[in-house]
Amino acid sequence: MLPPDSITPSHARAAAPLSLADAEAVGRRAIDIGLVAVACAYVITALVGLPLFQDGAWYFFKIATSGVAEVPNQRYTAMLPQLPTVWAEPVVDDAVLLRHIFSLSYVALPMGSLLGCWLLVRRRAPALMLFPLLWFLLNLVNFSGVSELLSSLYLTWPLVLAMLLAPDRRGTWAYAGIAAPLLAALHPLAFLPAFALALLSGALAWLRPSLRRVWKSLAGLLLAAGLFRLAWTITGANSYERGRLEGDSAINYLMAETLGQHLLLGAVVVLGLALAAGMLARGPVRVWSLRFSEAIAWLLPAIVLLIGLEILNGEGIKLKSGLSFVIGLALMGLAALLALAPTLPWSAGTNGVATAFNGRARIAAIIATCMVLLLLAKSAAWWTATRGLQNLLAESDADCITTSADRPFGLQWPWMAIIDDWTTPMNALAFRPYLVLSPERGVEPVPLLLREDRCDIARETGEVIVTSWIVRDMEVVNARFGPLR
Repeated sequence: MLPPDSITPSHARAAAPLSLADAEAVGRRAIDIGLVAVACAYVITALVGLPLFQDGAWYFFKIATSGVAEVPNQRYTAMLPQLPTVWAEPVVDDAVLLRHIFSLSYVALPMGSLLGCWLLVRRRAPALMLFPLLWFLLNLVNFSGVSELLSSLYLTWPLVLAMLLAPDRRGTWAYAGIAAPLLAALHPLAFLPAFALALLSGALAWLRPSLRRVWKSLAGLLLAAGLFRLAWTITGANSYERGRLEGDSAINYLMAETLGQHLLLGAVVVLGLALAAGMLARGPVRVWSLRFSEAIAWLLPAIVLLIGLEILNGEGIKLKSGLSFVIGLALMGLAALLALAPTLPWSAGTNGVATAFNGRARIAAIIATCMVLLLLAKSAAWWTATRGLQNLLAESDADCITTSADRPFGLQWPWMAIIDDWTTPMNALAFRPYLVLSPERGVEPVPLLLREDRCDIARETGEVIVTSWIVRDMEVVNARFGPLR
């Protein structure tokens, strides 16, 4: 029988503080749930077809009407996410199902990268997850679902964490070896992550004498890939890529647009620096850094809400902001510094870096929640616009609708801005209204939507000119997206 003083009321036992191990376990489970919610939100973006924004619409249209992947500007690695759709195209008759395959293939890139990062750090150093989470949140100001520039960081984030936390694993070595050629053929700026990975490989070769031969070889391979990509960028840039270096075009390519987007950029930078300082510091400085980080984190939902309202009002919708790529590289650098700091000479005599959660799980959960909110806001904006486009087509009696800068009027509403661009004729086909009249009559035919005098050309020649450089035979378009009127 237990002594009386060993018997504690149940409410007192419940009030007892959690041990550090229990708190860590609770924090991990909270992030598990948060990332599942983020993955579900990404799937929703795929199901509503958000990856067909701008360039994505052209990639899908080309595959759907020719069965051939698009290799944009000789970026050969960029065609890899298109392969599932290319393989499915001959056997899938339903254009909607084919669209879902395309969208899910591209959404798998950020989903796989983010979940891969978490699996790597979950047991070893969970607080490092804050840095990829911050970048993935910031990345959502970009609307491109098929960007090669952003794909370079999807590829790089898990590799950086694997190199930091599991440098002795053969899987890490294989991943590093595969990443080198993939980066070399992915984007003109992919030499930057290639050089960063080469530098990290060199650091590992220096710090891990037992692994020196492996990491020296991988450092050389990654450096060679970076130099090859840099030489290719300098000598092989086309007019489109060179144009991105000119004045206003470069500024537009780099910067965000709205107040909410600028606030998010600033908050991510400040929060990343505060988190890194708190993990490196000791004593009261660590405590105050954590409190400051939490204060910044609690501002994120309000900023995300503002961005969501801007998006729904047709503001701040652009293919991508290159500055998010730069900040992503900086956050990788902070994560590497924190993981390597305890073994570097300047950190001798310290107690190491706080890479456990130690109260930071709440911040990670806030970031994951903000990601869900922003993904849902973008999905809602895209769904609203595609429904508006479907209504516009269904309500017309014409066989072809001519569109221009100021017509049809339905495209001029603010919430239609997300879909009113050069790919609108292709999205009008990809999101055509499927109105079943009766089992006998089948699906109601819909009109084409083309610019300027291209409706007349389609009637006279049977050629569908969706843009000046994209022409398809009417029969091909009708077979995939029809029936057309």
